[in-house]
Order: sequence, then C-alpha cells, then structure tokens
Amino acid sequence: MHAVLFASDFDGTLSHGQEIDAQTLAAVSRFRQKGGRFGVCSGRDPGTLKDELSQHGLACDFLILMNGARIEAGADCLQEKLLSGWEKALPLLRARCLFFTMLGREEAYMFRSGKVRTAEVSAGEQAYIDAIGRMYAMRRCAEELAAVYQISCRTQDGRVAVALADELHRFGLSAWPNCEYVDVVPKGVGKAPAVAAVAAHFGVASGRVYTAGDGRNDMEMLSRFRGFAMSRAEECVRRAASWTVKTVGEALEQVCGEAFA
Repeated sequence: MHAVLFASDFDGTLSHGQEIDAQTLAAVSRFRQKGGRFGVCSGRDPGTLKDELSQHGLACDFLILMNGARIEAGADCLQEKLLSGWEKALPLLRARCLFFTMLGREEAYMFRSGKVRTAEVSAGEQAYIDAIGRMYAMRRCAEELAAVYQISCRTQDGRVAVALADELHRFGLSAWPNCEYVDVVPKGVGKAPAVAAVAAHFGVASGRVYTAGDGRNDMEMLSRFRGFAMSRAEECVRRAASWTVKTVGEALEQVCGEAFA
C-alpha cells in the first residue's frame, strides 16, 4: 500500500467557530487508522493551535505552523525559519492595521490601533488575542523580541489586506493576504513548499498528497496537490482546487474511498 498524506488548513476549514464537527473527527481517526498521514497546515502559532487540537482530542502526524515558518512531525522539528527585515515595515503596519501580533519563541508583541472599537473585534479574534496573552510572554515593544517567526495582521477589509501585502512585498517581505488578514512570513515560506517538505519527510509521492483550504493563502497548495476547497470559499479559491466539499470529513471520506480501495 502506498503512503497517503492529507494537510488541512485550520480556521474556516477544519475548525469553524472553534468547533470541529463529529464527522470530521471520526474521518480523521479512520484515515490515520488506515495508515494515512494527517496534519494541519495553518498560519496559527504553536501555542494556540496545539491548545485547540488538544481540546478536541485530535492527534496529528505533523503540524505546519505559521504558514511553514516552523514544521513539526512528532517530536522532530523539520524546519524553522525566522523573519528578518521586519523593522523597516513597522511604521507601515501601524498605519494600515487595526491590530497585529508578532510571534517569537515563547514571547510575543501585540499592537492595537487606537482607532479600533471593541465592536470591531469578533468573539473569535478576542479569544485568540486572550490566548496569545496567556501562552506567551508579552513584550512592551517589538524591539524586545529576540526573534520573530511571523507577523499576523488584521486590516479593515480584504481590499486593504491585498494592498498591504503588495506594499510589504516592496520591502522585500513575503506576505499572504487572506480576507481582511495578512500574514508576514520569512522569505520563501509558504504552505505549498511546507506541504512538499512534509511529504518528502514521510516519503509520500506528490500524487498521493491531498490538501484542504478555504482562503487565498491556501490556493497554491490546493492547485499544486490534490486540493479540496470549502464550499463557502471565494470562487478563485474553489477554482484552484480539484474538488469542493462542505467539510474536511467529507473530503477524507472521498480520499479513503479512492486511496485505500
């Protein structure tokens, strides 16, 4: 039997409103029992992602964190890349973002614009902000961080996010817009190359690699591998994928039917 690998985005794909449906949890378990390698490929930081996975009792064979800035397979760290040159972009981020979080090794810095009203922060965003505060040592200024993996930004809307990503590219930084959010990551970091690195680690051929996502930052991994887009995703995201499904569980049932037949 040839190895099979499935990499799923987290927010809006595997998880909806901090919930993972029972069908998907059961499908992940069946997929892994059959020998498939399952993991999450997310812009999330290690602390908040691992906490939510633990709450759901969901075991993974690998985690692609912060869009690939860090990749873990069990106890092994397959990749760790740090962000450089971010200092020159700080004035731009403070001018364009409602808030942003800079993630380092067990420490973080958070900026919040004085223009932000409480009503503009969703319950999910506030839960994330609170979790970051609990799990990381918070620094008073960005310059106190010893190292930075990623900067996670929240803008006013998707139009501003795309424009901000373009401006950041001119600073020589890699930036991935997704709706009103932008993730600023180390040069060369992205979900598609991260999935390829994990597949190589487990010895899985690219034709046996499946992905699932719902955002623009998932498009490359959806088109490069055998991709499932969520039905609620934008049309451009659905076009990048081979199939459209409502849940990751539905996608895994299809994969089990064709890969382990």
